[in-house]
Parts: sequence; structure tokens; C-alpha cells
Amino acid sequence: MSTEEFKFSDKTILIEKREKFGSFYKIKSYKTKLKLMEDRKIPQKKIDVVFNHLFFKDRLISSKTKNSISKIIYSQNDRIIVAITQHGKDIITNRDKLIKNYGWFFFVSETDKEEVTPKKKKSKKKDEKKEEKTISIEEFQYDDLIIPLKQKENMRALYMTKEYRYYLKLIKSENISQTPIRDVLNDFFLNNTLIPKEEKQGIKKIIYYRKEKVIVIKSLIGDDMYENLENLVKEYGWYFYITGVPVGKSDLSIAIDKIEKRFDMDYFSKVSLIEKSSNPKDIRVTIYPIVLKPNHNCHILGLGNINILLDCGLSEKDEENEQEGDIRYIEEYLQNLTHFILEEEKNRKNISDEESDELILDNFPDNPKIDAIFISHSHYDHLSGLKELIKIFPDIPILCSRITLDLYLLRDSNFLKQENYEEIEEEEYQNIIRNVIYVENGTKIEFKENKCFLSFYHAGHMPGALMMLAKANDFRFLYTGDYTYYDITPFAGTRRFLDQVPRPIDYLLIDGTSAREDFGNISDQFHSLILFLEQKAEYGDNSLIGADPSSLAISFMLIFWRYFRKLQLRRGFKKRPNIYVDMMVRKNIQVINHRYEYIYGPISRLIRDKANPFNSIKFRWFDHTNLNFLRKKNNIIISHPPDLSYGLIRNIINVVGRNPHNFVFLAGSIHDPPGSDLIEGAEEIEFSETWKMPFRALLLNTFAPHIKIKLHADKNQLKEMIKTLEPKEVCFFHQSAKKLTEVVEYVKELGVDKVSLPVKRKLLILN
Repeated sequence: MSTEEFKFSDKTILIEKREKFGSFYKIKSYKTKLKLMEDRKIPQKKIDVVFNHLFFKDRLISSKTKNSISKIIYSQNDRIIVAITQHGKDIITNRDKLIKNYGWFFFVSETDKEEVTPKKKKSKKKDEKKEEKTISIEEFQYDDLIIPLKQKENMRALYMTKEYRYYLKLIKSENISQTPIRDVLNDFFLNNTLIPKEEKQGIKKIIYYRKEKVIVIKSLIGDDMYENLENLVKEYGWYFYITGVPVGKSDLSIAIDKIEKRFDMDYFSKVSLIEKSSNPKDIRVTIYPIVLKPNHNCHILGLGNINILLDCGLSEKDEENEQEGDIRYIEEYLQNLTHFILEEEKNRKNISDEESDELILDNFPDNPKIDAIFISHSHYDHLSGLKELIKIFPDIPILCSRITLDLYLLRDSNFLKQENYEEIEEEEYQNIIRNVIYVENGTKIEFKENKCFLSFYHAGHMPGALMMLAKANDFRFLYTGDYTYYDITPFAGTRRFLDQVPRPIDYLLIDGTSAREDFGNISDQFHSLILFLEQKAEYGDNSLIGADPSSLAISFMLIFWRYFRKLQLRRGFKKRPNIYVDMMVRKNIQVINHRYEYIYGPISRLIRDKANPFNSIKFRWFDHTNLNFLRKKNNIIISHPPDLSYGLIRNIINVVGRNPHNFVFLAGSIHDPPGSDLIEGAEEIEFSETWKMPFRALLLNTFAPHIKIKLHADKNQLKEMIKTLEPKEVCFFHQSAKKLTEVVEYVKELGVDKVSLPVKRKLLILN
């Protein structure tokens, strides 16, 4: 350790050099930025050059901040510069630019934490946290409503917000007496005219903490309670914490769990990949693309003697045009598999037809069949043929996550139309559920042969999505399904899980939907969108977001909720908007709420710790019977699909789109009118021959076309996947070969020697 001084303005700043920093300064973002500096080879400038430029030439950091710095500590080895200051916000704000300019990670602290003398530990007895405890349970009657009333003590930290401390201080400073709880409720429900009857009738539960002076109101609606919060505090001497009614568990998930499964996790341990006479070392790995349409996706993975369907996005039989569905190609594969393998072997070994009879056929599949179906996630283009497939092959094990199965049945079955939600009534869906073997992140399914297994890893993209690794001896095959590398808050991307995947990958079959696009930084995209929403909230305008129901819509809801909640709690933002979602999105949320332990990302922890954002009073849902909120201002409405073709959203766009002060953003793939018409510049929406409307709202897609938010990985995320997985060969799916030509060259530049494009219904031997 050495010290010196640096002169700036009229002050002297103490400079201290250290060999290494402790763990306090090596936060998560430091590790991320250190990797970024190494990957991009950002040069680390000399420390004196950094100081002279930063203090005398740099315009990113204000003079106020520079003058507030009392000490700087740095470590050349760790590439960390710590500024000791109480006014360093713009250093953190411009951290990325400083890293790019200087090649150092900048940390801001009010004190040198590593020199602070550790406090003496309190005795275990005193340090024990008191648990929240229920003292009494009563009921309060209002009109025909019976409202549960609980008294508790040792209030949870969740309710101790900045707003709570402000109003507690107000109560004390103005000596406001605390009215007895029964008197509060009687006056609130019977006499208080500030709160409308509709809101009072929406209250479903009340909890109160006498000592902390807090009444927790759990209600369906609380706009006027929020508006009049200060009046309520002054009137009764209690702080009202207004929260929502729990979104609840999923009836569908409960009904699914009642059905007994046909296969257990050990089923494949008895399955052999080879014929009895074959050499265990000679396990052939093949891939056969069944269908490669933009809206359908299906491959067959051959592992020696068995065949695994990788997703089953198959088109159905078209009775009207007498066209057969894609399932016929699976039957064709099974009937001609030996021939396909022989042809590929002949091509690989350059064998003539006359010589082909000499090929050894001992390890060729005998009576091939589909031995398993892997469903990567619940989007239609990956499992549209599952129902029909199980009718034809009723005994196939299905490998998928719990959430994937739930969301598939939620969309595909008639469960929501049943009068009784106790069980799944449709027999064909019962059969699908019986055939499922649940797999989650980290699940490993072993075959009879040693060193041969399937393992599964979180894929990002949407809740429940998985990648599948197949290992046959020393050959590793990875199918990504649809993936996202970066986190789409609050759901984790693949980057957190790739270290679990054994490397190198011999053959990587990867999603190429958006591989030729560059979305930029996803956080910046969301931030740009939110700035528009904040402006609209400030003026009380309405915003409509068209998005996918089971994934992006939920991400939008949670990101918006979190942002505006922070504005309210930390900065006293008074115009926090209500966030509305349609009933299908709500049903998807109930599945996530029910299966939260299988969600990867911070949302799982929030639900577990009973800080569930889905329960917020600012989060609501609507259906065709309840569109009254459209008459009010300051709402964010999230609905599906993004192209505005769904019946109910037409009613919404008919109101929102007419007002030039309102805001519309369409997220995801927009292919159909009227959404596609708007993006192309249409000033009028035509719903039918007799129903047309002028569109006057601000459409962000045309105003700021660079803002693109999709749940498919772009070329930057593809690059990170390639760098981490180190594949020897890469092949794409989910995009036309014509559109992927440039991507093939891009991946070769990343160091992959073999990059190919799929050819439908052409078998390839991979090892």
C-alpha cells in the first residue's frame, strides 16, 4: 500500500494504491464489466493519465462531483478505482463510458469500507428477528360483504416504505391521535365520502398493526384511497398501506397435478441406444429436419437405436383443400430410415451403388419408432402438432417442463370453457399429461449405456423454456429451442446457466429467427420505452402495448410495475399509472404464480418472500364485461396479440387510438392487419367493411423504429452463445436459408469452422 496526493482546483485529494481489493468492492457488475473489458480488449490507461484527463478534460463528470471527492483508492491488478465522495451519482451513471475511455471500473463509496472497524457482534439473543404473529382474527361487515380482519404484531419490513416513514413522521409532528380500529372502519365505510362505494366494495381483506400504526388494505381497486392517503392519515392517525388482492393459484395446474403419470424418471435408464450385436462405441447421431416453416418447427434427433422428436410444430391436415399435414413426414422418416442412413453413409464415404451392399448394417435401427418428444416451450410454432401426434402414437413419453405443459393446455385445450375446474375433462389432453416426464433446469436423464444421457438447461425466451443436450459417448449435441442470452427482467437468460453445459459442443442446433438483426442493449430498449410511458403518465394519457400473452406481456407488466413503483416510493411520483392485462395474460400469470419455484430470475424470490408484484393494487385485469377503465386516464394496457387482430383489443384500440395524446407500441412480430397496416403508415384502421376508425395516437414503431423488443436472440446474443459453448459445428433453424447467408459468414468469423443451413427432410449423420 502506498499513498500520494493529487491537486485539483483548490484542494488536495489523497491517492492510495493497493495491490488487491477485498470482496466489498467486487460487486456483480464489476465482474461483468471486467469480462467486457477483457473480451473487447479495452486498454487499461496509466493511472496518472486517467486522473489528469478525468479531472481536467472529461466533461461526463460534473465539477460538483469532482470537487466532492476527498480520496481515491485504486488497484492496478483489479482495475478498480474507488472514489470516496457523497456526490458521485454521475460517476455511476456514466460508468460504461468511463470504462470505455479509461479501461478501469469506477466504484463510488461514502467511506473506505475496508478500513471501517467492524462493529462488535450483538449477542445472538438480541440479534434474533421477531417473527410476524397474528394476535386476533375477526370479521367486519359492510353491506353484504364480510371482510376478514386480522390484528398482527412485529410488522414485516415490506410495509416500512419511504412513504410510511413520511406519514409516521407527519402523525408525530402534528400529534394526530390514533383512532381505535373499529371506529376507523365504521367511519371509513359508513361516513367517509372521499372514498367511493365501488372502492369500499372492492376491499377483500384488512390487516392492522397497532404499534406501527399501519392498516393494510387488500383491495381490487384503490385509486381514490391513494389520492386521499394524506387525508386518511390525518383523519384517523393510521398509515394506510394499499395493496392488491392475490392473483391466486392456477386451477389448471392443480387439475394437471391430479393426473397420474405413465412414466417415471427412470424410464430411459432401461432404454438402450444400440442393438445387442452392436459396439457400444458406435452410436450414430443423426438429425432430420421435418419442417422448417417460419411458423412451424420440428426435427428428429437419432441417437443410435432411438428417435427423439425435437418439438412438434407441425401443420394440421387441411380437409378443405385435401392436403395432408406434416405428420406424414414423420411416418415417411420411420418407413425409410434405413434407406436414408445408407444414402448418407454412401455420400460420406463416397461409395458407389455397387459397393453399398457391403456396408455393415448391424447397428442400423430395427423397426424404428418415435421414442420420445421434447417440447422446448409452449409457443404454438413448437407444439401445434402434439395433440394429433399423440392420437397416432399414444404411448410416447413427452419431455417438458411443468410450466410448458401448463401454458400449452391453457391455450390449446377447452379447460377455460369447462364449468368444473376440478379436473381436465378432455381425454386427449389427459393422455398427453399422463405421458409427460417433467424436466427442469439441471435435470439429467441417463440411458442404459454409460456416458449416454440427456440433460436440460434454462433457455430464457419465456417461462418454462428449456434447451436439451444429448450426449452419446464423447459426442455432444445441443438443441437450444428458442432462447435469449440476456435477462429479460424479471426472467433469467441463458447466460446464467451456460457454465453448467459440458463443453465443447460438437453440434449446435440454434435458433436463427433474429440472428441477422442487432437489437442493441435490451436494457436501453426497455428504458427508452419507459421514458415515453413516464411522459404519458405525467400528463395522464393512456398507453397501449400489444405483445405476446405468455411471455413478453408478463415481462412488460413487471418491468413497468417495478419502474413506476420505484418512482413513487423513492421520488414521490404522484401519477403512477394502473397496469391492465387481459384475462389470458392473467391466467398465464396464475400458472407462474403457482409454479414460481421453477421460474429462474428475481420474480421467483419475490413470490417466495411474499412480496409478489402480481398482487399489487396497480396491477389489474379486464375482459369484455369490464372496459370502464377506458373512460379514465393514466393507464397502461397490455394485451395480445401484437397485431391487434384479437376481438377485445379492437374495442380498446378504437378508444385509445382516436386520441392524439395517447400512445401505442406493438412488440414482437407483426404480420397481420391492422397492426401491419399501422406500421406501414396507415392513418385509418379498418376492422370490417362497416367498422373503420381514424388512428391519431402516437405509434412508437414509426416514431422510433429502432426500439425493437423481441424474445428471440439477435446476432450479439448469438455471439455470446458461440463464445461460451465453443461449438465445432453450428446449424440454424427457425429462419429461411436465404436470410441466414450473412449470419453463416459471421459465425465463421467467430472461429467456427463448420456452419451449415438446414435442408428439410434430408438426413445428416453428425458423428
